[in-house]
Amino acid sequence: PLVTKVHMEVIRNARANNDIILIGHEGHPEVEGTMGRHIKNESSNIYLVQDEKEAKNIVIDKPEQLAIVTQTTLSVDDTKSIIDILKTRFPKINIPKKDDICYATQNRQAAVKAIAPECEVVIVVGSGNSSNSVRLAEVAVEAGAKSSYRVDGADELQEAWFENATTIGLTSGASVPEILVQDVIA
Repeated sequence: PLVTKVHMEVIRNARANNDIILIGHEGHPEVEGTMGRHIKNESSNIYLVQDEKEAKNIVIDKPEQLAIVTQTTLSVDDTKSIIDILKTRFPKINIPKKDDICYATQNRQAAVKAIAPECEVVIVVGSGNSSNSVRLAEVAVEAGAKSSYRVDGADELQEAWFENATTIGLTSGASVPEILVQDVIA
């Protein structure tokens, strides 16, 4: 439902002749799909912003008619900082009324932030092309874990990662089958 909501926001803003900033990661299937929903016309452009640097440097054709949409699996913290930069640069920017970050993503990131300071190692089960899984591994280290590894499954675990570790955290991407997590636990 959130992805559909984001797609509808893109269509609505394009029909209103607003330029659109999509906050997300290039190459992510959700970003590609959302950009593909943009109605190509002479009065509306869609721009991809991936990080704070791009937010600080992006040049927009119509800064007075500008809207933001976000990839639903992005980091809550990253999205907020990018939006803050864009709001400062473009005070009239239209921001969706409801949060477009997936609750599963928010909850997992919050949980990782809570456990990471206590962990020597955090393992994230999830695909390498899942921005939410990749981001969880980054969040773990940013929040205080000594190391973090993203794996597709138990067969990718390496004994060297756990040498001298007394506390290991485990999480998974939002759409990871439970059986993969159970295999890692075993």
